[in-house]
Amino acid sequence: MTRQQVVFDTEYNPDWMPILSATPMELVLAEPMPEFCSEHGLPAVGSRACTVNSSGPLSELPTLRSFLRSMPPRRQRPAEARVRFQCPACEYCLAGIRRDRWIAMLSLLFVPLTIAAIFVAKQLELEQFSVPLALAVVPGCLPIALVTGMLAWSRSGYFSDVWMNVAADQLIVSAHADFVAAVEQNRAGTR
Repeated sequence: MTRQQVVFDTEYNPDWMPILSATPMELVLAEPMPEFCSEHGLPAVGSRACTVNSSGPLSELPTLRSFLRSMPPRRQRPAEARVRFQCPACEYCLAGIRRDRWIAMLSLLFVPLTIAAIFVAKQLELEQFSVPLALAVVPGCLPIALVTGMLAWSRSGYFSDVWMNVAADQLIVSAHADFVAAVEQNRAGTR
C-alpha cells in the first residue's frame, strides 16, 4: 500500500519561554490530529507524546546502523524549531511501544546482573567462573546489552515517518490512506 503525505500547519507555542539563546523555538500543531493511527490507519485507543526537530530531513526508525552513524561527532546544524504533539496510537502501536520498552529494560537489567554474578563468583571463590564472567562483561554482555537497551528505548519513541519543512512552519506526515481520509474529512467539516 502506498503512503500519502499530509501537511499540518504549525504555530508558535504561546507558553514557550526560551531558557538559553540556543534553545529551539517551540511549536504546536495548528489543528488537532484525527483519532486514527497514522501508521496503521486504525482507530486510536490512546495517544503518546511526540517531538520532531527541524534539524533532520526525515525521521527514521532507529537501527543499529543509524545509531553507529550518529556516534562520531558530526557537523550538523542545530535544531531551530521543535514541534511537540499528541500522536493518536492504535493497539498495534501501543503494543510495539510496550515490547520495545520491555526489551530495553531487560537488556539494561543484564548489566547489573552480570556485575553481581562476577562479585558473587569472586566472593564465593569460584575461580572457574570468574574468567568467563569477566569476558562476558568486556567483549560481550555489557556493551551489547547497553547498545540493545538504548536502541530499543529509542525505537519505543519512534513515530511513523514525519519531518518538518525547511521553513519549520509545517509538519509533514507520511501516513496510511485511512488517516489521510480522516484528516480531509475533519478539514472539510471545519470549513
